Amino acid sequence: MNCAYSLLIALIAFSGLLTAWPAYGQMMLKGTSSAGRRLFHSPAISNNGLSCGHCHADFDENKRSDGLIRAAHSLYNAYYRETWWGKDPEEEDAYATIDEAALVCVVHYMRNKNKLTAQQLLDLRAYLKSLSFKLVRIAQPLAAAADQTGEYPVYAGGNRFDGKETFYAACHSCHPNGNAGIAPKSIPRDQEPSYYARYIREGDGLGAVLSGVDPNAYQYKKGRFMPFFGADRLSNEQIRDIIAYIKSLPPTP
Repeated sequence: MNCAYSLLIALIAFSGLLTAWPAYGQMMLKGTSSAGRRLFHSPAISNNGLSCGHCHADFDENKRSDGLIRAAHSLYNAYYRETWWGKDPEEEDAYATIDEAALVCVVHYMRNKNKLTAQQLLDLRAYLKSLSFKLVRIAQPLAAAADQTGEYPVYAGGNRFDGKETFYAACHSCHPNGNAGIAPKSIPRDQEPSYYARYIREGDGLGAVLSGVDPNAYQYKKGRFMPFFGADRLSNEQIRDIIAYIKSLPPTP
C-alpha cells in the first residue's frame, strides 16, 4: 500500500513538472546586452528601415556627440524610470516597463505589427539596462511644441547655410539630400514655410496630440511615420534655417 501510494505521488509530481516545463523554459531565457546592442542599431526589426538608433542615442548627449540631432531623447540612464514617454505614473496608459515603451515605437514608428520575440525583448532590455548607471526614477517630459494656432507663422527668413548643417544632423539619415530614403518620398521644395514647420513639429500627428492641439491628429497610415521634433530637440530658429535650406535645393528628381 505504501509502495502504491509512493508511486502515485511520484506520478503526480512528474506530471506537474511536465505541465510546468514550458513556463520553466521561458524563465530560463536570458537576454544579453551584446545581442541587444545589435538589435538597437539594426533596421531588421522594422518594416521601413528605421532602427532604435535613428531616433534615440545610446550615450550621454550632454557629454559627447556623434554630430546627429535625433528626434527622441537619449536612452542613456533611462532603464530605471518609473514610466516612459513622459507619462505621469497616475495615468492609466502609463508605460510601466521599458519593454512596453519600446513596443510602442516598434509598432507605431517602425511599423512592425508582429512586435518582438520574447528573446529580442530580453536582449533589448539587457542592453538598455547596461546603459543605466544611475537610479533615475523621474519620467523625462516630452517637449512637444506644435503651434497652438496651427498656422506656424514665424518660420520664414532662415539662413540656408546654417540650415544645411542642421539638416544633415537632423534630417539627412531619413531624407538623404532632401530626397526619398527611409522616408517614402522626396521633400517638396515649393511649399510655404508653415508646411515644413508643421511636419517637423507634429511628425505623423503625434506631436499635435501631445501638444494638446488636436487629439485626433495621429492616424495610422501607410508611409506616415515621421517622428516629431520637440522644443528641446530643435529650436524654432534651427527649423527656420532647415526650411531655408530645403527651399534652396534643386527640384526633386
